[in-house]
Amino acid sequence: MFITLKYIIFSIFDLPKRKSTMQKLQKLKPNMVLVAILFVSLLATSISIYFEFTLISMIVKLVTVTILLTFYYCQLNKMATIFLVTFLVFFVGDAISVFDFSEVSSKLSKAIYIAAYLMLIFVLLRKLKKVKFEGLVTIYLVLVLLLNSYFLYTLYIVAKDNFVDDVNLVLYICHGITLIALTYFAFAVYLSRETAQSITFLLMVFCFVFSDVLYYICNLYVYYWIFEIFEAMLHMAGLFLLYKYVYDYHTNRHTDKRINFSEYFIPTTDKLREITVNF
Repeated sequence: MFITLKYIIFSIFDLPKRKSTMQKLQKLKPNMVLVAILFVSLLATSISIYFEFTLISMIVKLVTVTILLTFYYCQLNKMATIFLVTFLVFFVGDAISVFDFSEVSSKLSKAIYIAAYLMLIFVLLRKLKKVKFEGLVTIYLVLVLLLNSYFLYTLYIVAKDNFVDDVNLVLYICHGITLIALTYFAFAVYLSRETAQSITFLLMVFCFVFSDVLYYICNLYVYYWIFEIFEAMLHMAGLFLLYKYVYDYHTNRHTDKRINFSEYFIPTTDKLREITVNF
């Protein structure tokens, strides 16, 4: 029995094994850790909404920006002021929406989200100086503008009778205009440059736009738990994409090389291109 106990103790405190485990942990790339955190957060949010554990989804929403900033400053020690302020504004908006004690706090959170989107537009304005509106790009941008405007107007027609007061109506209009402008400028930058950074920003904008649309559908038209889950998941994914955009910006990982969406999601190599597929 003594020999067995001794073997167990040495197995537990086996230093070579512990060292190899630590080395494996150190080999984990930051992107893998970030994806794991995102997956756990999305899973916890989905389960909590489905089983109506409101407290869990509120906590996840409240700590998302805090986790991202902590994770960021563990790797880098600098962040542009505009990005830091944007993260903080999103955090304040999330905090007020979580602690929604009255109608005033709901209106305030909407106004704060509008301010965050305006800051993202300000980030895009510096890139718009190099954008050339010509040819097919102009046609695409006009179509995007018309489709976004028509979609938000249709949503307004459907839900206009559910606005409780004029303040909510004004906030909805301002919110819609801000989202249209953000989508339009993000598309303009992407179509003119087609870089990995522009795709990341465009995907982030899509997440925020569809998240807010689902929020209005759930609150003004019809509530469905799947809509609420997707609304929370898209908002969280938008914050993670904002983190990726800022991280790549400060680590100079972004380039002006043009790529398409397939190359963004599925990186390829020359060896892969040489593989032939016979049907």
